[in-house]
Amino acid sequence: MSTSAARRGQGFTLIEVLVALAIVAFGLSAVFGQLGQSATAAGRLRDKTLAHWVAMNVLTEMRLRGDFPAAGTRSDNVEMARVRWHYEVRVEETASDALRRADITVGFEDDPGRPLATAVGFLPQPVTGGVPRPTSGWPLVTPGAGPVPGGDPPPGNAPQPRPAPAPDTGSARQ
Repeated sequence: MSTSAARRGQGFTLIEVLVALAIVAFGLSAVFGQLGQSATAAGRLRDKTLAHWVAMNVLTEMRLRGDFPAAGTRSDNVEMARVRWHYEVRVEETASDALRRADITVGFEDDPGRPLATAVGFLPQPVTGGVPRPTSGWPLVTPGAGPVPGGDPPPGNAPQPRPAPAPDTGSARQ
């Protein structure tokens, strides 16, 4: 029996086993590193989503209450999903006296200087005199129903008469 044939029957050398283990260890460390990054990204995405929900809730509450605040800043803390959040509402005047812009930024209560989400909305001035404020942003207009209470309908909202179709002479179908 030759030495190469005898060597094949004995198995792997220590160097071959160590090289194989090093390759497996390197591969597993890469896999676990990616799993850790995925878990971190999923947690950050959850936090940003919840912060955005808090901002939208604050804006919705302001709209439902009919708030028309003066320009300025206010802040508060709330709880959502067993997490304490800090939000800040910055209200600014707009070119229209009947609108206010509200910027809501939200972050963790223990780190309010690092906002996770921002929502921007506009708050209309409440209408006085018994005329209800439309909920859709534009008054609902029924064609031919006349003017909208409290003002004229928006331009282009009234139906336009259609021209009568031209008589078909049949000369084009030859």
